[in-house]
Amino acid sequence: MDGSLVEFFRTAPIPPEVFSPSLGLIILLPLLGAFVCGVFGKWLGRANVHLVACSAIAGAFVLSLLAFWATSDAAGGRVVSMANPFGLERDTIRYAIAYDYGTWFAAGDFRVNFGLLVDHLSGILLLIITGVGFLIHLYSTSYMEHDDGYWRFFAYLNLFVAAMLTLVMADNLVLLFVGWEGVGMASYLLIGFWYTDSAKAWAGRKAFVTNRIGDFAFLIATFLLILTVGAFNRQADPRDYNAASTSRARYEQGISQKGPVTFKGLEKLALALPEGTGGAVSLATPIESGPLAGYTFGGVMTSIMLLFLLGAAGKSAQLPLYVWLPDAMAGPTPVSALIHAATMVTAGVYLFCRMSALLVLSPTAMATIAIVGALTSLLAALIAFAQDDIKKVLAYSTVSQLGIMFMGVGMGVFWAAAMHLMTHAFFKACLFLGAGSVMHGNGDETDIKKLGGLWKEMKWTHATFLISTLAITGIFPIMSGFFSKDAIFHGVHHNHLHGLEWVSGFVYVLGLLITASTAFYMSRVYLLTFTGKRSPEAKLAHAHESAWHMTLPLVILAFLAFITFVYALPLMPRTGGGTQPVFENFLSPVLRPAETVARVAKTVQLDTSSPSVGDYAFAWMWALAGGAAAAFAYLKFFPSRVGQPVPAFARAVRRTALNKFYVDELYEFIIIRPVKFVAFILFRVVDALVIDTVLVRGTAYVTEKVGLGLRRLQTGDAQAYAAIMALAILGGAVYALVQVLS
Repeated sequence: MDGSLVEFFRTAPIPPEVFSPSLGLIILLPLLGAFVCGVFGKWLGRANVHLVACSAIAGAFVLSLLAFWATSDAAGGRVVSMANPFGLERDTIRYAIAYDYGTWFAAGDFRVNFGLLVDHLSGILLLIITGVGFLIHLYSTSYMEHDDGYWRFFAYLNLFVAAMLTLVMADNLVLLFVGWEGVGMASYLLIGFWYTDSAKAWAGRKAFVTNRIGDFAFLIATFLLILTVGAFNRQADPRDYNAASTSRARYEQGISQKGPVTFKGLEKLALALPEGTGGAVSLATPIESGPLAGYTFGGVMTSIMLLFLLGAAGKSAQLPLYVWLPDAMAGPTPVSALIHAATMVTAGVYLFCRMSALLVLSPTAMATIAIVGALTSLLAALIAFAQDDIKKVLAYSTVSQLGIMFMGVGMGVFWAAAMHLMTHAFFKACLFLGAGSVMHGNGDETDIKKLGGLWKEMKWTHATFLISTLAITGIFPIMSGFFSKDAIFHGVHHNHLHGLEWVSGFVYVLGLLITASTAFYMSRVYLLTFTGKRSPEAKLAHAHESAWHMTLPLVILAFLAFITFVYALPLMPRTGGGTQPVFENFLSPVLRPAETVARVAKTVQLDTSSPSVGDYAFAWMWALAGGAAAAFAYLKFFPSRVGQPVPAFARAVRRTALNKFYVDELYEFIIIRPVKFVAFILFRVVDALVIDTVLVRGTAYVTEKVGLGLRRLQTGDAQAYAAIMALAILGGAVYALVQVLS
């Protein structure tokens, strides 16, 4: 590459120190767009709402691009860096820009700042959220052109993007949680957008309630982490701080200025805790005082990470909280693309990549994450086999691909998990928007068995859908999804967790099954939708291609789904010799603390080798086998048996998969019905009977009757009162006489 061009890309248009105070505008623009569209949208008109909503996201994309560029600024031969508020003077944070807007709130010694951070990890997410988000907004201008609630729809889309941007830019857990809750609220509004349909409203409610379970675990984990930081400060000695390249004074100063749950401060905690540093605190050290007294630092850290796993399982749709995501198809198709591809569902993967230094302290938590991811991925893939709704297949595909990412973070292959997050955003957004285009051109038909032959009538949709299908399946190996997925499986196979070495082999075998399954069900969708003859049950005799507003985003996303395979190629030199993938090198400044902790603590044996040609060939064979099986089944086997009875066993298997292995029914039986029964008892017995009838109404009844009785004694008749007094005196005299005589 020409030297002047290299210098151009290494010099940010706006110097980092000048641009940093403007980071908040990246969030503010979509938030302002949401306000304008939501409050004034009815009066602005359709075209102006489109302009405001799309311009807000386009502006955020431009600012995100400038922020991303600034993180790689190397003008004058020096890379951008800033002082670490939790480290010594020589400790700097490279390839990152940040800005602290001051104290957000404080209570006693606890403090949280409104601080934003953009490094190579959050920078990539910014470009994905705003870039893919803009394409979805553009697509929606045509897709939602006849919907009366367009102004609400675009307000919710802008709000969703603003919340996700807050999540990835936050420099601390509390602000991240605000974005975490924001995308949860926006998803409820978007999934239940057509709220007049009770089924769609119920789907939004299901997503909201399910996510609240995970969010509660997130909060508990955050509280425990605050207590752990306090316990560490009370017990640590200078050697513990030295191991983390800091000092007690500097670390406590950072906490007082930035708060205890700032990510850079938590990295220092992670660096100080491994065994062998010679300090007073290690993972095996019991906590001496406070609410956690008696528990070890390592045990508490495992509990924290498992609670974060439950929180991430809600947002990223993993066992046991994945059940909301397939029902999210109730919302408009652009919503599905936004939730499933570019924003909310990736939050859990991002959280673990951001907190990777803490995660590698607990092999138990890592093994649990990897196994949960593998089981979720395989279960979702098997369910996808039998689904006939094109959006439902893609929904379960999202759950499955997220499981693969969790396998990556669980086995310490953080860079590959982040790369698969990126490639998945492109090909899955293309697939969902392609499904929307298919529906748009076929009278809103979603049943893939009632389509067929679309490759002739919807050429742009067909070409882009095919490219994205090849990317997710890996059948054509020069595609981004093949490389990012294989990088995860290679790391899963060669990384080993201390004391849990069997996990890598177990998860790897499941990964191979998932690869073949993905190729099968995605090939099935493509073949039934686009190849063969037009189904006689089709709603329309002929399909029509969508407008350019819808096809242009498909083309851009399909191109990105292809070209991003370059980031997985081992083109960069590795420290100590050899080469490493471009994306691994790119994320190394962010993930280096986790690698250091894993090496010192010996909790995870990280393999740094790249897949060989043989590894790639082996992975490709599994993908090819799945695709070939689908082609044989749906192009030859099933067509040749039309009209013949289906074996009872095959019908039972398909019915079980079609009904999602009855997981929803199981949850209904073991969770929802018992909770409803307890609620019924509390309402009918405790509230209605004991409180309302006995305590409230009973007290009133007794008071009323006593009052009625007393009222009869208060007649106002002086003669009656005198008679009663005389009788009382007489009775008293008789009683006294009896007592004397006895």
